[in-house]
Amino acid sequence: MRFRSLPLFWQTLILLIAGLMTAQLVSVLLIIYLPAPRPDFYTMTEIAERLAFDPGADSALVVRHSADEPAPDNGMISDPSITARLAYQLARPIGQVRIFFLADQAEVFPFSRTSGAGAVPIRHGQPYFFNTVLAGVRDPGGGWNILRTPPPSWISVWQQRTMIWFGLTALAMIPFAWMFARRLTRPIRRLAEAVERIDHDRDAPPVPAEGPAELQLTAKALNAMHGRLRTNMRERAAMIGAIAHDLRTPLARIAFRIEAAPEKIRGPVQADIEQMREMVAATIGFLRGDVGMGERQPVDLAALARRLAGEATDTGSSVAISEIERIIVSGDRSALERLLQNLIDNALKYAGSAELIVCRDIDRARLIVVDRGPGIPEEELDRMFEPFERHEPSRSRSTGGLGLGLAIARLIAQAHGGSIRAENRDGGGLAVTVDLPAAA
Repeated sequence: MRFRSLPLFWQTLILLIAGLMTAQLVSVLLIIYLPAPRPDFYTMTEIAERLAFDPGADSALVVRHSADEPAPDNGMISDPSITARLAYQLARPIGQVRIFFLADQAEVFPFSRTSGAGAVPIRHGQPYFFNTVLAGVRDPGGGWNILRTPPPSWISVWQQRTMIWFGLTALAMIPFAWMFARRLTRPIRRLAEAVERIDHDRDAPPVPAEGPAELQLTAKALNAMHGRLRTNMRERAAMIGAIAHDLRTPLARIAFRIEAAPEKIRGPVQADIEQMREMVAATIGFLRGDVGMGERQPVDLAALARRLAGEATDTGSSVAISEIERIIVSGDRSALERLLQNLIDNALKYAGSAELIVCRDIDRARLIVVDRGPGIPEEELDRMFEPFERHEPSRSRSTGGLGLGLAIARLIAQAHGGSIRAENRDGGGLAVTVDLPAAA
């Protein structure tokens, strides 16, 4: 079984183990190939040599001349045995030597130590000073040569080494984390995109079963659900087709028998029969999802808007283009034409005129149909896209259609991966906006 098809549990466990092993390997290599850090300390010999102006002494230890005897800072202490050791190395009387230091507080030093609060680590008679030291020796002229060791740094060598280890270990872990995140999120993103296509297009291809085992099971379950939904849709369409076929027969018999009726009765009844036939045909077309999603191809929305506006103007309708920008979308040309035509017809029906706007919003194509009609109450804007919903309450064919125009427009927009919404305009009127993905 390939790694990418393993369950998430095993992928995560393998990543953690690989990361832990990599971190340990980096630490071991650093320990082996890097020299051990030298602690920051000064020995009694280094201090004595520098006070005696030995050229070989550490240049970091600076000796200055002063007429005053060295005075300790707060916290510095002195120990007679340490002073005697310094006087011995300088070959000077103990009264001409001064040494003060900050007591060492380390409890885990492997050397022997003197007793008392001012203890410093001592090995083979050599004191080691890890904190600040102030030492002085009287010169023949009566003044003092004074030496002060530099204060310890805020970040010691071993702390710097530790931070380097942590940094290199984190850098070594980044490729593993990136690879794991990419392998995990890529199939999830593809799954989400495939589910989105299924939501908009009932004929979308199956969801690819790839990635971890859990995502494969999810994809298989979604494909099974999609198959059942398509089967139910086909069965519903077949049932509606049969009902429609059965309705046409009694309508035809009624129309035939009414021929012998007086004109006063025959005319209204025939009009009702014709309206019933149109309602049945429109309802069947909508319930079958017959919104025309054929082969996708590049469609120029600006050219489509210009053509429909020109055709409407040729027939005496008031349709104008107030703003237009050339934008290409990928979709079914006839379905997009039906969408725009439905919006134009709706505006002409309720407002008598329409204005078209085609513009781009980052990676989205925006198509807007506006009018100066009576508008719609805010609480009813979303309901206008539901089937058989009409703002005009009567069902008369002379005052409007069946309320399917905007519902079909929404189906077409969703089938193209877009959305549609309606808003009231300032000063009166309605603006219906369609957002579609713009082609690259």
